[in-house]
Amino acid sequence: MITVIEDTRSSKIIGAATLTVEQKFIHNCSLRGRLEDVVVNDTYRGQQLGKLIVVTVSLLAQELGCYKMSLDCKDKLIKFYETLGYKLEPGNSNAMNMRFDDPS
Repeated sequence: MITVIEDTRSSKIIGAATLTVEQKFIHNCSLRGRLEDVVVNDTYRGQQLGKLIVVTVSLLAQELGCYKMSLDCKDKLIKFYETLGYKLEPGNSNAMNMRFDDPS
């Protein structure tokens, strides 16, 4: 699910975040939410829009019945997410990815 913030004066999307929800077999098929792709247009930064969209997506996950929300972020953003209630998980502070070459 994608959540966006629109500047209604210009009809432009100025912020967005993605909520991915998955069932976890190890938790009796309960739902886990994952926050991804949080972005705010440079022009609109400093107006608490990042906070607004993260809190909105987190509340949406809770409303959908997720037992947990997770995210990966750069080191410089850890304090931002901590102010919103996210905590580093001991022993699980690194994310690993496999990237594929763009076929085009």
